[in-house]
Amino acid sequence: MDISELKSLLISAKNELNGMLSLNRTKKIKYEEKQYFELVTFLSLWNATGENGSTVMNILDDVPNGDSLMQQLQKLDINLIEFQFDAIFDNQFRKRFRKAKKPKVIAIIDLHEQETYTKEKRTSPDIRGGKQKNGTNFFFKFATIQILHKGRILTMKVKIQRRRDSLRRIVEELVTHVQRYVRIKVLLLDRGFRDVGLFNELEFLQVPLLMPYIKDEKAKKEFAKTNGKFRVAKYWLKNKNKEYADVKLIMIKLSNGKEVGFYTTLHFVWLHTARYYVSLYAKRWNIETGYRLQNMFLPKTTCVKGVVRYFYFCYAVAMHNLWMYLKDRVKDISLTVLTMKVVLVYFWITTHLIKES
Repeated sequence: MDISELKSLLISAKNELNGMLSLNRTKKIKYEEKQYFELVTFLSLWNATGENGSTVMNILDDVPNGDSLMQQLQKLDINLIEFQFDAIFDNQFRKRFRKAKKPKVIAIIDLHEQETYTKEKRTSPDIRGGKQKNGTNFFFKFATIQILHKGRILTMKVKIQRRRDSLRRIVEELVTHVQRYVRIKVLLLDRGFRDVGLFNELEFLQVPLLMPYIKDEKAKKEFAKTNGKFRVAKYWLKNKNKEYADVKLIMIKLSNGKEVGFYTTLHFVWLHTARYYVSLYAKRWNIETGYRLQNMFLPKTTCVKGVVRYFYFCYAVAMHNLWMYLKDRVKDISLTVLTMKVVLVYFWITTHLIKES
């Protein structure tokens, strides 16, 4: 594949993504919808704000300004954004896994936080509290679910966690959505998801989980009974409402004396070694790497409206999915994120220079 073929492939894929989005406008004023989404693509590629991106684009073309884009995005409904990107992720799944009939996958759920310092942080329905980071305790939070199958990773859904949304309900929505497409072999979670009600809901949905244990007094007593390097024990958790969840506690003692433990609802745990569970959970770091790469496609904004933050985050995820799909297709070219950005921006610049001349 030469550079012109790669350019055509990237442009076609980008146009297909943008073509599935709509601002749901009742009338056209000056600019067409595709011009707004071209601006969003430009902001995504440069990690730029609407104002800076539109200033650069307007050197060669007449495009909407940053304020106009913000006005259009703020008119969108969060449910409409979710619906549109669900359709985009569905399309990306069918392209990436078109030969697999409901594959058995490893699923990974995590929360992504964006700090905010706005005065509306205590009153906005889209902002939640959390542990202090970078001088603030308030964040926009987005939950994602990724699937991993034969080395291929894809984000299948994004939910904004608003102030009144429980984590249990968010996880349930993510899992039930993904179950339409795949069978979940195991769901990897971090410690922040330890919740008795959530564990029971996952058991009802027949989704086994694996997550690091919390080193409380009860767990310490179990570890004290462990003589060898690997032990599994029946275990239960209780919340303040006196609800219970049955799990297994996997206890591993490393050669350096460090203790590693996991809660799990997987069956026949004794069939595998300690190394198997450590390696299995290590696959969760795929999502951390994914977040870093997704951020390379994230437009910048100081807007404090959750609908704008949600749209931009979903767009960055869709672009990241697109890059991973194309990277698999062009085996003879090292398609890095930077390469993808340079080719798309180069195409836009050269196209408009020809138009200007």
